[in-house]
Amino acid sequence: MSFHYSFVSLNEAQLQRRRHLLDTYGQIAQLSALVPLLAWHLPLLVQFFKSGLPSPKSGQTKAHASPVVGRFANHAVKTNGRRITRWARFNWFLDGEVAQGWGTWRVVSIAALWATWLFVLSIRDTGDDYLHLTKRFGIIGASQLPLHYLFAVKSSWSPISLLTRLSHEELNPYHRALGQIVLLFFSLHASFYLNFFVQKYLLLNRIQDRDVILGLLAIASFLVLGTTALARVRRKNYFLFFVIHVAISLSILPILYFHVSHLRAYILESAFVYLVLILQRNYSQTAIPNATISHVQGSTNLISITIPLPPSLSKKSKQTFHPGQHIYLSLPTATLTAPHEKLRLNPFTIANLPHKDSDSNHNNNSIQLIIRSLSGTTSLLSSIALSKKGSPQTPPTAPLLIEGPYGSSPHFPSLHSFDKILLVAGGVGATFTLPIYRSLLAQNFPQQNIRFVWSARRFGDTQWSWRYLRPPSPPRSSPYSNNLNHPTPDYSNIKLHITTARILKDHLPGFFDEDPEAREEAEKMGLLPPPSEEDHYDPTAPDAPDVIIGADGSKTLTLPRTDTKPPAVPLVPGRPDFAEVVREFLDVGDGPVAAGMGMGGGVGVGAGAMKAAVLVCGPAGMAAELRQVVGKYVRSGEVDVWWHSEQFGW
Repeated sequence: MSFHYSFVSLNEAQLQRRRHLLDTYGQIAQLSALVPLLAWHLPLLVQFFKSGLPSPKSGQTKAHASPVVGRFANHAVKTNGRRITRWARFNWFLDGEVAQGWGTWRVVSIAALWATWLFVLSIRDTGDDYLHLTKRFGIIGASQLPLHYLFAVKSSWSPISLLTRLSHEELNPYHRALGQIVLLFFSLHASFYLNFFVQKYLLLNRIQDRDVILGLLAIASFLVLGTTALARVRRKNYFLFFVIHVAISLSILPILYFHVSHLRAYILESAFVYLVLILQRNYSQTAIPNATISHVQGSTNLISITIPLPPSLSKKSKQTFHPGQHIYLSLPTATLTAPHEKLRLNPFTIANLPHKDSDSNHNNNSIQLIIRSLSGTTSLLSSIALSKKGSPQTPPTAPLLIEGPYGSSPHFPSLHSFDKILLVAGGVGATFTLPIYRSLLAQNFPQQNIRFVWSARRFGDTQWSWRYLRPPSPPRSSPYSNNLNHPTPDYSNIKLHITTARILKDHLPGFFDEDPEAREEAEKMGLLPPPSEEDHYDPTAPDAPDVIIGADGSKTLTLPRTDTKPPAVPLVPGRPDFAEVVREFLDVGDGPVAAGMGMGGGVGVGAGAMKAAVLVCGPAGMAAELRQVVGKYVRSGEVDVWWHSEQFGW
């Protein structure tokens, strides 16, 4: 051997001691996971004891008159501000991505530290015994399996969620990272053993034994699982990844159980967690017999699903549903063409505010989903909407299975503690940001301190939101019902960007003559009058399409052939310029934040710095671009930013 370890012969006492050390260090590796989980609560304990200490009442103390003490106090404030600034920068750095698909620096750093700790436990007290090191890799890896399965539990009653106060979506990256660590240790275990068999000329004989066959089958399964879990594979075929993930997660447990007896305690613990996971999912699933499925008017591939809440969910929906949450949706077996389709379980954000919004039947105990039809479940839902007969008054219905709600929004800090809030959405990502925006307005958050930026490819893709953006019409008994001067809503804090709006900048005859594709697209969207009427088009005619004038004076046609008219939200052609959006909203010039502290009065990263919350839901590239812009202000110490990017992983 070319390194410290060698093949040694042990007597019976030495073999028993090795077995004892293997079991002991496996238990240490498993139980030591409690240390970082409990350490997570240390800041909360410190905050609790601080808040419990008696503080002097106002007027009982006076500022010290000594200039020396005064200078010391000012220095302390400045020093504390610099520390907070450095800590805010460091936190911002940790939440940044290492590389696309690799996770954040925070997750990677914690995973690296944990892997280092496990590697130390693998080496300690092994002496020069090669087989001791080999076996140690295996039992250390197996000791992490129960924790790995615990990270996958979606329920809010998950022990990990209760200890960390993190949602399933926030814990999921750690689930993936721990899975890669387990794969690493099992790979070391297998490769070291194969090297031993080759060196000792035992491979041909040992490869026929049950323990070796099961070991090779286990490592092959883990390699397949790790390969299909790569971000590129998941994006290309998520359903393939999901099926393999579920199948191997279940089948690997009996393989390892019969591989060697020393791992059985960890395997039984993992099997118990997996069983609880299945029971929790079945308990959380709710059958909906009559969900309404229809295509969004004005859009080419959006589906609207209205789900009436059954009594079991309706009674507790006020406490259960939070703006920005999502549910998992699947189709009952009876509606599927193949049994494996039942494994399709897709997350969709709740687009409305249950218990506050009414559906077409004036039922305020329902949730609405807006889904883009692509493939898999969404394609099946689109087929159901097209295959079943219905009318605008009675749209088609179908049975569904829902699970949830889930999401990290219940774990958000109080948004009212921030001075300004920026909400950014791309496409159907507005199903996440719009309910939060409406909830903030309903709770009397200053409207001038909120900015809602929505980028959509087509104007028709926003039609589902009109009923939520436009306030309800005044009742007949209202003094405004017959008064043309009734107050109009203020949409100045909303900007709707239409990325295909380069074809909509003007409505003059002949504008589309140079771009036939643009004309065809506009006709599909209902943005042009019939060709025979185009030369006689009068925007002031009673039956003419609405013309919305943006802040820059540009005129944009709305959808003229729909049942509802859009709210007068300013439209901006093209993609949003996030550098301009952030600068203008935060009121930041070339120097410090001009506005200082905002309405919230929170303590920022430095003296007088404002606290801002930025929430984004949309394509990963859009979120990365926005984060890069916001990061400049965080690194300069001008703004203390709480950042949340809503992304669906696995």
